[in-house]
Amino acid sequence: MIRLMIPWLAFPYLIEWLDGNFANAAILVAALIAIVCFENLRQGFVIESALVTSLIGMAVVSLYWPQLSSFENTKILLYGVLSVAGWLGVLFKHPFTLQYSRAGVNEDVRQSDEFFEVNNTITKAWCITFSMNWVLAGLSLGFEEYWPVFVIGSYMSILMASVITEVFPDAYFDRRSSVHG
Repeated sequence: MIRLMIPWLAFPYLIEWLDGNFANAAILVAALIAIVCFENLRQGFVIESALVTSLIGMAVVSLYWPQLSSFENTKILLYGVLSVAGWLGVLFKHPFTLQYSRAGVNEDVRQSDEFFEVNNTITKAWCITFSMNWVLAGLSLGFEEYWPVFVIGSYMSILMASVITEVFPDAYFDRRSSVHG
């Protein structure tokens, strides 16, 4: 997930570097994501695929409706897409974090209820983060003077989900082993 953030964080700077050309910046960010996450895209990972598809879609839309061409509008779209994709995965019992966590884990563990429960919880943490960022992005359009609050809220929510991703599996299994034994 961290690899996804680097191109995304560069997006506003790329718009500026490309003299305000939103479409080129969106395509460049999509290309950067495709490069740094090539293997995940090849395997059809939900998050990477949703981001690249949405960025390309926004680049095309910006050609026909340039008034929609802003980083703020893109944040609303991308966090909306990530929220919906993530929550649909939870609803249909296919949490997207399973795609990331299966690497290096033996088949017996992958098929366990505990493995699913851990990934479902981590996916929910990310879905809450995506949803919070969706709301923050929407609010930032109407309350521009409070942009630092929205940026801090966004970064803090991403940091919290990242910490949960790293800490929760060990905490879950430590607690489980102390309870059972």
